[in-house]
Amino acid sequence: MLRKILFQIILLILVLTGLNGCHKPLPERPQGMPALYPCTVSVTFGGRPISGVQVVLVPEEKDSRWRPTGLTDSRGIAVLSSSYGYAGAPEGKYTATFSLIREPEEGASRGASSLSLIPLKYSPGKSQEKIEIVSKGKNDITLSLDGGEEYRK
Repeated sequence: MLRKILFQIILLILVLTGLNGCHKPLPERPQGMPALYPCTVSVTFGGRPISGVQVVLVPEEKDSRWRPTGLTDSRGIAVLSSSYGYAGAPEGKYTATFSLIREPEEGASRGASSLSLIPLKYSPGKSQEKIEIVSKGKNDITLSLDGGEEYRK
């Protein structure tokens, strides 16, 4: 009985200290940061959800420094956040870019380079995937990328 109580006390202490130290506070909101709106981007590649894809929204407004980003999970869904880790994206028009890099396998030749699993036509400066973030309504965007044969193997 005493062991059980001691175990519960230790467990409680670990939980409480873990909750205190796990979350870093967000840095102070930068001056000039616009209002942010919740946004998710679902990505399919070759008709299937794809995980580990870095999604970056490049604003059409050239002088904007706010670039929402996210990483797709196992369901192919990226929850976007803006600079400094604040959740959401500013209202506006964007070009969505995508990248998923596979590093050379262990034992590969010394000169082997990284391989992009997403076609380069979706990279910054080349992508034609246009989206708009709105202040009213939902920003749940689904994008289907061409290709995916290599990813399916």
